[in-house]
Amino acid sequence: MKPDQLSKTAAFIAIKLYGLTRIPAFQSLFDDSVINFYDRVVQNLPFPLNYYHYWLKFNWVRRLYIWSEELFLPGDLLHIIARKYYIRQLINELKDDGYRQIVVLGAGFDDLAFTYSQKGFSCFEIDVPHMAKYKQQFLNKHYPDSNHPDIINAHLTNNQQKLPFGSSSTINRDKKTIIIAEGFFDYLQTDLVENILHQIKQYFSDSPALISTHFALNELPLHHRWSFKTGVKTVGEELKLHYNITQFRKLLTSNGFIIKKQFDHQTIASKLQQKIGTDLPILQGFYLLMSK
Repeated sequence: MKPDQLSKTAAFIAIKLYGLTRIPAFQSLFDDSVINFYDRVVQNLPFPLNYYHYWLKFNWVRRLYIWSEELFLPGDLLHIIARKYYIRQLINELKDDGYRQIVVLGAGFDDLAFTYSQKGFSCFEIDVPHMAKYKQQFLNKHYPDSNHPDIINAHLTNNQQKLPFGSSSTINRDKKTIIIAEGFFDYLQTDLVENILHQIKQYFSDSPALISTHFALNELPLHHRWSFKTGVKTVGEELKLHYNITQFRKLLTSNGFIIKKQFDHQTIASKLQQKIGTDLPILQGFYLLMSK
């Protein structure tokens, strides 16, 4: 994404999560503090995006919104809920193994770093300058008395591939660390992804846990694949990592990240649908992986 603009992709992820968590079944998956966080995020989005905060309070509007979203890209809405929910489950498992530091790559409007800062974790967000500034201002305004993550601005491109790791970094290289790459790698060229993975491996004393999502677009029907790519382009983004899941797994393992857990859309859907009693599907080709 461009370094001097608000990420509309991040904004619409927040809007979709906000809208669905107006529904009690979805709301039950998250703590009240998380629900309130996204309520404030959407309310404070710039015009006209902030209109969603008002209209999605109405049941008939939510039904219309869900119908239209599912018509063009079935499973997109529930996959947003799924990734937010399951990433938390993985973090909580890693917490039991002594992990106490989180670095979120391309955080956008995500709450993870802020939420776990309140739970004793050292948390960091790395994002492009405009989003980093926007997020810091949001936290200063709405959570002035809370612990904040350290928000670091960095714009990664094929010409600028260095993460803000180094001797002056406040990220503790000796601490057991979780790297979150939620919807991050899909927008980068292969060589940049490899460079990032290499830097992560080189910086930390102990291999960090990497939690990443992946979209294997080859698993989508052609018309849904078109809808996905068109939607991304409409908000000014571009998918660049066109890998199937086998290729993505190989990309991780060849750079030293051994896959410990992998969830596909069918596994996630069956568990989540049963848990909250919804018949919404999960986007085909969506994967969540945890590597070390």
